Amino acid sequence: MKKHPLENPIFTVQNVLSKAECAEYIALSENIGYTPAGLTVGQDEYLMAPSIRNNDRVILDNQELAESLWHRVETSVLRIGNWCAIGLNERLRFYRYDPGQRFAPHHDGSYWRTNGDHSRLTFMIYLNEDFEGGETRFFSPYVSIVPKMGMVLFFIHEIKHEGAPVIQGRKYVLRSDVMYTYCEKREIGGS
Repeated sequence: MKKHPLENPIFTVQNVLSKAECAEYIALSENIGYTPAGLTVGQDEYLMAPSIRNNDRVILDNQELAESLWHRVETSVLRIGNWCAIGLNERLRFYRYDPGQRFAPHHDGSYWRTNGDHSRLTFMIYLNEDFEGGETRFFSPYVSIVPKMGMVLFFIHEIKHEGAPVIQGRKYVLRSDVMYTYCEKREIGGS
């Protein structure tokens, strides 16, 4: 597994999942069943806005799976200021895009726990690459990420980006968030 910096704070980690593991995740999500994805407007509140987002989604709350994925990437994730990365959000979202489906330019929102821990980075792993289109595009700085099976894309939530339309084939993505907690002063100062 090799970390590839792109533009700070956007980076990828290659080969996090094998081809067989990606196929297992696709099968898992298909067995659960996809439904149209809405825009998140509150905790467990969604607004259907097909002019902005018209892909399908599966939501799976699974702490064990989130921990397993985190252990594969945790050494690639750095602290942000006084905030230390502690794991992935257990709310996993599988996205499926068919031809013409996309997610227009947007910013990702932060997920907050009652103890103050919250997400700062998006975690997105591409589960296949046998399709055309579907790049993840960032606007400032301009970067276009071509999906590669098993690759994780990390980026700060506040960066405006889009899921470009799929032209041919079907795109699968597994998305979560990197959760952060405030680092103790003794950890920062080393005393």
